Amino acid sequence: MINRKALLILLTSVLVTSCSSVDTKPNTVKAELSPTNKVIKAEKIEGRQCVDNFDLLKSLNYEAFTMYRKQFDAINASHSYYKKNENLLEQDPRELMTLTLNDKLNLICDRVKSQTFVEIRKKMLAVSKI
Repeated sequence: MINRKALLILLTSVLVTSCSSVDTKPNTVKAELSPTNKVIKAEKIEGRQCVDNFDLLKSLNYEAFTMYRKQFDAINASHSYYKKNENLLEQDPRELMTLTLNDKLNLICDRVKSQTFVEIRKKMLAVSKI
């Protein structure tokens, strides 16, 4: 009788503990949903979209692609110079440089996006005239 009682208590405790939800995994969900990670993911998506638009523009209008590529290369050269001399700058100029370079990159990406749209619209007009 004692063995049955002990077995019954053991099974009941196993059932109770297995049904209770103890969170043993780390807070990865909270980390994934944090505002910083959302911004980083959004920047990666935007960066990838910019590259995709550059590739598309290259096939649609190589001259426009070359013009925007030169602008992009000039910003990258400035960014390389800034990164090389970053420790020489104080905090305010460093922040200003970062903001300015990021704004210029975003501006070029928006120009490429707009030009890509214009080129696709030209192609669609040609198709619609058929």
